[in-house]
Amino acid sequence: MDQKPFLSFGFCMMVLSLFLLPYCRPAAGSEALTLIRQFDSLLNKKEFFRLERQLALHHEELPAARRLYFEAALDNAFNRNSSCVARIDSVLGSAPAGFQDSLKVNLLQLSGDSYFKMGFYAQAARTDSLLIHDFNKTMDSAALASVKDDWLIRNALRNQAPQTTEVGAGAVLTWSRDSIGLMEFPFRSHAQTVNAIFDTRANISSITRSYAEKLHLHLLDVNYTGGSGVTGLQFKMGLGVADSLYIGGVLVLHAVFQVMPDSILYIAPLHFQLNVIMGLPVIAQLQELQIYNDGRLVIPSVPTPGDLHNMALDGLDPVVLLRSDGDTLLYHFDSGASSTVLYATYFNRYHAAILRSGHSKRTKFGGAGGVKVNETFMLPSFRLELGPRAITIDSVSVLTEKISDAERFYGNVGQDFMRQFKEMTLNFRDMYVKGI
Repeated sequence: MDQKPFLSFGFCMMVLSLFLLPYCRPAAGSEALTLIRQFDSLLNKKEFFRLERQLALHHEELPAARRLYFEAALDNAFNRNSSCVARIDSVLGSAPAGFQDSLKVNLLQLSGDSYFKMGFYAQAARTDSLLIHDFNKTMDSAALASVKDDWLIRNALRNQAPQTTEVGAGAVLTWSRDSIGLMEFPFRSHAQTVNAIFDTRANISSITRSYAEKLHLHLLDVNYTGGSGVTGLQFKMGLGVADSLYIGGVLVLHAVFQVMPDSILYIAPLHFQLNVIMGLPVIAQLQELQIYNDGRLVIPSVPTPGDLHNMALDGLDPVVLLRSDGDTLLYHFDSGASSTVLYATYFNRYHAAILRSGHSKRTKFGGAGGVKVNETFMLPSFRLELGPRAITIDSVSVLTEKISDAERFYGNVGQDFMRQFKEMTLNFRDMYVKGI
């Protein structure tokens, strides 16, 4: 806000204080209030890319505190974690009287997530503790339970060094598919080479207790509840830390793993035992991965600049912007799923078309923790566009009920999507997915 030279300093500060109030009509004005409501709606729907475009057009029309609030949310979504924390500290350090507790909760949750991604576990745990003790009445029971589980993990890790990755000259690996069609790649730890599932939707890398002992992980004294992707099943697990592991010539230090009973990672209907799942925190620190259908996995020493910008992170879940039937929508990007599944959000949006072209079916979904049967509609084919490239997936399931009340995205694209491309690049610096 421009200061006029004939106004007193005290008067200017009074006006500035009013201007920063998030929902004060005399200060913000009707146009700013309309923008705030629109931007809040976009953020609630996790429409990160639309929010980014609109904020670029209208950022000067927002009160400073609310502008920083939305910018911090986008920093978190686009993997700019240090910037996210800095903006949040700025907002909370100077938040005016009347700044809503619900907004503070949102900012603290984003801050805790960014601290965790950077490996600053003690700071993340302190943020969770603040939420639990000072804002427990602001959050609903599900949100509070989630924060308490986060605190268990982060507090258990508070004395651990951050997970870091030394890419060096990069690496070229050979990947393969296991008996259920999932991608595996080799890594080395304590002179032993084992295969790991490549799973972008594993929020933390996971390992069976027997393999944790085999690879000499340091087991931590903690137990907490976790969940499994599309099945929505819940189960208990612990934590372990690998001092070092090598992915080709790439060194990962202090890698964090969820440690599960072997039985949890056994998929009984398929008679298949999962042992190690390499998840997003390790994958994202590699900065870029180039996956070729001929079985090569390339980790370049320097990420390839790109302006496609179609990937975001919802916490520790990657989402990708894809076009289908004239709509551009966000989908979970799940390299650990063999097939693509569309959510109830998609079913509700295209209800008539799905009833017309699909047929009902009870479908089993398997993952960590077991198998769940869902009522679905099966589409004979589903067309998606990734950037300029269009592909078609055969036989796609559409869920008719939400996995959780927090469901915002439209589906979960898996290996049947990835196999359509001779080469796929995942870039976590410029945040894009590219297929050729």
